[in-house]
Amino acid sequence: MPQYDVDLHLHSLHSIGVSKVMTIPKLAQGAKEKGLHLIGTGDATQPQWLKHIRAHLQQIDGVYTHGEVAFIPTVEIEDNESIHHVILLPDLDAVETLRLNIKPYSQNLDNEWGGRPRVNVGGEDLAAFVRDAGGLIGPAHAFTPFKSIFRENRHTSLETCYGEETRNIHFIELGLSADSEIADYIPELRRLTYITSSDAHSPGPDKIGREFTRFEMEAPTFNELKLALKREKGRKSVLNVGLDPRLGKYYLSFCSMCRRTLIIQDGDDVPSFDDLNIYIQCTNKSEREKLLHNIHLRKVRCPADGKALRLGVRDRAAAIGEDTSESPAHRPRYLHIAPLLDIITLAIQVKSSSSKTAGKLYGKMRMELGSETSILTSVPLDNIRQINERVALMIQTYRDGSACYQAGGGGRYGKLIPPWECDRI
Repeated sequence: MPQYDVDLHLHSLHSIGVSKVMTIPKLAQGAKEKGLHLIGTGDATQPQWLKHIRAHLQQIDGVYTHGEVAFIPTVEIEDNESIHHVILLPDLDAVETLRLNIKPYSQNLDNEWGGRPRVNVGGEDLAAFVRDAGGLIGPAHAFTPFKSIFRENRHTSLETCYGEETRNIHFIELGLSADSEIADYIPELRRLTYITSSDAHSPGPDKIGREFTRFEMEAPTFNELKLALKREKGRKSVLNVGLDPRLGKYYLSFCSMCRRTLIIQDGDDVPSFDDLNIYIQCTNKSEREKLLHNIHLRKVRCPADGKALRLGVRDRAAAIGEDTSESPAHRPRYLHIAPLLDIITLAIQVKSSSSKTAGKLYGKMRMELGSETSILTSVPLDNIRQINERVALMIQTYRDGSACYQAGGGGRYGKLIPPWECDRI
């Protein structure tokens, strides 16, 4: 059965903070260069964008295309609890149906910047509207500390959000600060398919497809994708590709004021801190669990400034889940790897991925080795090594899981440590 690399969550130029060149032609160009076969339109309910979509996509045999790239109508919607949801729709008529259903509850649906509309209903009612339109819905970036279903002081289960519609939830989006291992701490989620997607705000190669899911299905259509998300008739996800959660901005717990990140160590010394981290020691597993619970209750204070600590993605999942992460048999591999342009930038030690030197090497690798998705996942390392030894070495450490990181948190991105510098940490 054919395999398709898919990015289902991105935005248009009608969302706040998004590049003005996020148009269908530019999205198709960026997706093709990346190696993606199917992407979401993003922002499908925004009227100007919907008009743009209709003008630039062709529909043949149930497939919406622009050039060689297929599209599925998608939108991210915020509910009345400020939870974000990814919505997948079968066609543009379904978009119109959803617009009609949610318009009485949304003040910004038709705004120029309403690409991610707020709809003043709860998750259960929103999911029912999506079901009535023939679509699918799941939590967006499910573990980030902001605007997500599992953030602190919000939900600890799907059911409390989606109610009677929970049985119709077949996927969650992990987000840049989570992976399959983190999500699988929570037993309720193990039945779901996990999607990894970029939430891209520009069509550049370091943004679009920076996370993607590889699906095995017969064609890049909504109906085939629905089967794959439900794992029916042999359709399924076969690979999640994305950043290691340690590179995310909200992986570690952190101080709400100074943004130092929490490192939990073995021992019984008093808490301490440096310019980057807070260090709290626990003598056993029970103490660690109590520490996380007290952080959730805002009872743990930063030794640097006395402000309350907040749970990061890893610790939040552990706090509401079980002691260990157990992945079900259907869960595919999660390949932790950064965009190729970011890898090149670090490998050749230039300051920015926008440098001409990095761009030139990226273009050379694409021309000689194929699409970026294939370079990251399957091109033989010897072939990569013939072009650049250090890039090959970095990709090798990603593929074999030996990459070194300085974990992120508190709004600060983590850092990949090059293999030739790992012994310094």
